[in-house]
Amino acid sequence: MGRLTNKTALVTGGSSGIGSSKLEIRDAREAELPAMVNVTKASYAEFQESSPSGFWDVYMTNVEEAIMRASDTERIAAFLDGELVASVLLCHKSFKGDDPEIRLLAVLPDFRKHGIARQLMDECERRVGRTGKARLVLHTTHLMSTARRWYERSGYFRFEAIDFSPVPGFLVMGFAKDLKAKKHR
Repeated sequence: MGRLTNKTALVTGGSSGIGSSKLEIRDAREAELPAMVNVTKASYAEFQESSPSGFWDVYMTNVEEAIMRASDTERIAAFLDGELVASVLLCHKSFKGDDPEIRLLAVLPDFRKHGIARQLMDECERRVGRTGKARLVLHTTHLMSTARRWYERSGYFRFEAIDFSPVPGFLVMGFAKDLKAKKHR
């Protein structure tokens, strides 16, 4: 299976039927935000059944609000041959501190395992690195174990100071990455 390596790279092979495709990563336009909401909701749908009672509907409302209206946030999208297949939010300030925060990284299930998420994360890290900030944070849950392990392999470490519980007994875990330890392009 091919790996995507640049903002406009080719994906070849793979079992998802992607074939040879051009990937573009850029800021989403206003008219593309509803599609970003749909991609994020579809990407996260697998976690609905495992979520605590009363959590999911509130979470999906928060997802939509964050994508459509959050201030001081960059909305970055990945387009494969013009189709929005993945996205991420880069918030200039975490709601649990002053560090910039990656939120709502989402890749449609049929487009996973081709390096698209890695490119979105790299883009966020490059953007934050250019600002001179020393640290980038994100949150995830025990439900997202594959993502959590991937974040850890990508240099993110547990940062319990920004943990929170949106509903009793449900921990949202904070992670951080020291950007000064890596040279940015």
